[in-house]
Amino acid sequence: MSQIKERTVQWHPKTRTISQVPSEGLEFAFLTENYRQIHQLVWCKDFMQDAIYGHLNQKKVSIYGFRYDPEVDPPLYMNKTRIMLANWKDANFGTHVLDNLRPFLHAIEEQLKMARTVFEKSAKPPARYRKSGVYVVNGSKRWMKSPPMISLYTLLLRIGMVHNPKDDPLETIQKVKAGKTSSYYGTNDSGILESSDAGLSRILEHGDRKLFHREMEKNYPPTAKSGHKFSVFTLHDGCGLSAFSRGNTKNEFPHWHRLEEKR
Repeated sequence: MSQIKERTVQWHPKTRTISQVPSEGLEFAFLTENYRQIHQLVWCKDFMQDAIYGHLNQKKVSIYGFRYDPEVDPPLYMNKTRIMLANWKDANFGTHVLDNLRPFLHAIEEQLKMARTVFEKSAKPPARYRKSGVYVVNGSKRWMKSPPMISLYTLLLRIGMVHNPKDDPLETIQKVKAGKTSSYYGTNDSGILESSDAGLSRILEHGDRKLFHREMEKNYPPTAKSGHKFSVFTLHDGCGLSAFSRGNTKNEFPHWHRLEEKR
């Protein structure tokens, strides 16, 4: 396992109980430019798009117990997709991150003509995480460009943890989708992949730059197309990769689907 740079991370105190479907596995949290944890660690990856929405629109986000308040909490680092990864139950976490996830993610990024994610490590994590270690990914800001993209990135982070470096990344995705490779990093990743297949294929075929608005704010609008308030519940439950795949986002984001109609 190769050596990587260690960073001092300022941890966020866990203060709230969050209602989320996953209850174990890979935990996520955004970090600031100077490696300050923005919100408490979460298992449900959809909270990540909620935090981006709150930051871009300078609106307080409160959903299922998760909160991000731009007036109180630190700002997101918009030049990189900087996310802290943890799983205190996994004694081989570092091996899974660097030997399995890293080549998997880099191969996907090469296909998308995207800068490779840089991996780092938290220097002195809390006692609970010292055995497993805590890692930091610094991905392209394009991964935050739209709700389907950050939804895809966080899904790939989970799937990549069980990637066999001898396999092609798309083969790993298909194995997880078919249930041939189990992953405790996501209790229902096979089902998520099944419902996300069309969107994933679309992104890999066309790339994010052709599919989504160039201006990130248009992908996280403060108001819906109808002119009514764009609910964070709509964003959380109805704008991720699965919703994009099923075409559920066509009404609010017709621009995302314009290439489908040209076929």
